[in-house]
This record gives sequence, C-alpha cells and structure tokens, in this order.
Amino acid sequence: MVITVISFKGGVGKSTVSQNLAVSLAHQGKDVCIIDADENESSNIWYSFRPEELPSVPVFHVTNRTDMSKTINTLSERFDIVIIDCPPAVKDTTSRAVAKSDFSLIPITPTGGSDVWATEKFLEHISLLRDRLDAPLPCYFVVNRYEPNVTMHKAYLNALGDYMEKYQVDWMNTILHKRSAYGEANANGMGVLEYENPKAKKEIKDLTKEVMAIVELAV
Repeated sequence: MVITVISFKGGVGKSTVSQNLAVSLAHQGKDVCIIDADENESSNIWYSFRPEELPSVPVFHVTNRTDMSKTINTLSERFDIVIIDCPPAVKDTTSRAVAKSDFSLIPITPTGGSDVWATEKFLEHISLLRDRLDAPLPCYFVVNRYEPNVTMHKAYLNALGDYMEKYQVDWMNTILHKRSAYGEANANGMGVLEYENPKAKKEIKDLTKEVMAIVELAV
C-alpha cells in the first residue's frame, strides 16, 4: 500500500502527518517506511534523531523522478505501507508519486489567503492527472494546526465543502489541532504517540484508524 502526503504549499504539515502516521502504524506492528521526496530532507533528518529502541521507521531520501518509480516499486514489495513525504512544488517527482499511490492525504492549515489558492491550484493539478491517467487518484484532506476559537479557521473549513464537491475530494474526520507536542516530538525523532500529550496521541490514533479503514477497503 502506497500513501502520498502532498500539498503545493510549504509549512502545512506534510512531514508531521507522514512521520506520525508512520510511527503509529509501526506501533501496530506494520512494516512501514517513509520516502522523503523533499530536498529539505525533513523526514530524513527526523530519522537521524530517532532513538534505536523505538519501533523502526526507515526513511529513504529520493528526489529523482526515475528513482522515485523504482524506489516505490521496490519498497512496496518489502513493506506493508510506504508513505511518501512530498515537496511543496509541482514536479515530475510529485506527479509520479501521486500516480503510483493508492491514495493521497492533503494536509491543510485553515488560515485562508494563500492556503486557499494553493489548495485549489493543487486540486486542479490532481484533476488533470486523473484525466491524463484515466485513474481515480483518491484524495483526502487532513486539517492540521486547527484552532477552534479562530473564526477564520471555521470559515475555511466551510469553504472546503465547495472544493470537495468540485474536485471529488473527501476529508478525514480527525482534525489535528495546533499543539506544541508535534514539534517537540519531531525534534526528538519521535511521533506524538511516543510523547507526553494525551490529546495529540488521540488525534493520531484516530487518524490512523481512518487511514487503515481506507487501506482495508482498497486491499
């Protein structure tokens, strides 16, 4: 099973979602790895700090389009689940990753402005890929860094309804709130499931359940 975590905008939490989902799956006994397709190597650096006594979550840094295809084919035979942490750009590498994935997760931060435009631009690209490949390419929004008391955040979620219908995108019911635990766990090569924050742990556990439900339907 191959899952791409992608967005055209930086700073929305692609690496956060990739790492925490991988850690959660590893704790469930899944053989899981991450392909870090970003030149910034966020997940690769995270892996270098990961304590050896914790469940293994190997990270493979791949940024070349041809290497990406070969790596996905090879790793999908070795691991139960391959998670691709994509860069925030329209590249052949990212298009290839989406095309070879069973489904994609789209982290979004509900701050309006450029986030709205970047989201629509990405969905237009997905629509073109679907037409070109004649494939459904399922996608799901993952709301990240949500603050329930911020009016704009609520308004942004309402606006997503239009995108979902127009571009045939669903979303995860689990919302990841703005919590310092995500950054603190990342700095230590960990996931929040291995950190001291029960609310963050519950969010990732709930997101993992939703992801696995999609995986089981796809198998």
